[in-house]
Amino acid sequence: MIALLDLSRPAIPKAGQVCSELLGPWYSAGPPLLDTNAAPVDARTRAARGLTISCWNAVNAHLLANKDVLVSGMLDWIAIRAAKESIGTARGWCTGYGAQDNWWPLRSFYPDDLINAVIAGCTARADAVLAKAAETRLQTAIATAERSDRTLEAMVAAKWLPMPNLGIGDPALARSAKERYEAAVLPIRRQVTDEIVDNLEEAYGNKIVADKLIRTARQACNEVWSKTLFSSQDDGMRAIDTSCKSMEASFIQRACKNALDKAGIETLGGPKLMTVARANGTLGPVDYNTMVCAATIDGFAVTTTTSWFGSPSITIGPAQGGVSVNLKLRKASREGGVEVWALGNLEGKAPLTTASDLVGCLATTLDRNDPTPVVRGVGFATGAVVTLADLFNGSGMTTFECRDAKLRWLEAAR
Repeated sequence: MIALLDLSRPAIPKAGQVCSELLGPWYSAGPPLLDTNAAPVDARTRAARGLTISCWNAVNAHLLANKDVLVSGMLDWIAIRAAKESIGTARGWCTGYGAQDNWWPLRSFYPDDLINAVIAGCTARADAVLAKAAETRLQTAIATAERSDRTLEAMVAAKWLPMPNLGIGDPALARSAKERYEAAVLPIRRQVTDEIVDNLEEAYGNKIVADKLIRTARQACNEVWSKTLFSSQDDGMRAIDTSCKSMEASFIQRACKNALDKAGIETLGGPKLMTVARANGTLGPVDYNTMVCAATIDGFAVTTTTSWFGSPSITIGPAQGGVSVNLKLRKASREGGVEVWALGNLEGKAPLTTASDLVGCLATTLDRNDPTPVVRGVGFATGAVVTLADLFNGSGMTTFECRDAKLRWLEAAR
């Protein structure tokens, strides 16, 4: 009868339960009867006690002999549960941390040799069962990543496809899954990053500096800097970051030098200190070279003209054409007899309506506040240190109003 026990059920048979059903009224649990305590016990009790102990030993021997069947059933149960729950270590599952009571051979019901044999057999084979469950989760995650839209916007929204939480608690298994996921997803990230870099290089390599294409490229780089690098530290993203910084620096220097070469400062006797009247009546310094460089980076052109019959003037307008304004120059002296060029009133209609607002706004850029180091870097002299706060002092214009005015001026030219 014991040999016919069904060991495929999701619980290991217990010797007490099996023997109670087999022996019926002849089942007698208790310690073995020794010579010292056998005399007062009747023959029937001694016989029942002997049958019961023999049955226990037979059941436990049968379970031990068929431990592989028990282990297989335990592994089948683990596979079902591991498909839904966190995947821990093989030892954890086999000793009951995940198995609860169904397959855990409780010590109060089973002998140590059976417990140790089942745990050893389960542990030896459970790694493969858990690895298969982890593989299913990993392949699902990779398939989801491969279906992603391969655009900058989609990648940023998806945070550059980091590995989702696969619920793998086994450190070694989790590490292996992450390495394989990264290897599978890296070509997707690289495809997007390579296309971005190619587009940026095409835009920054355009011979027309400070046009809409360039500003679009710079905006793309800003988007990368402000969003993407915080969502991933992938090598592909570092490539975009490096390319952006390199191309941006090269563009700024190229645009600045071209603009300064054409600005005509020599016609005014070199980069003398310029001044402009603020709204409060005081004079503020203007660094002509810095203003030219900053203006051209944002898409404006600054030129000077001279005349035998009139004062020299500065013309400022979008590089693509459109509304431009003029500023007349006159010689003046500041404290200590320092000769300067004083900028007159603004002539023309533009979103920036005063000379102070105009030069203060142009001396900064949409993406940075002080292009003076760039001017010096390309070999041109700079005058007084110009700050936005100094130029805007007394005008009441804010940096937001400056940015809005320049953008509206540029858009009107298209």
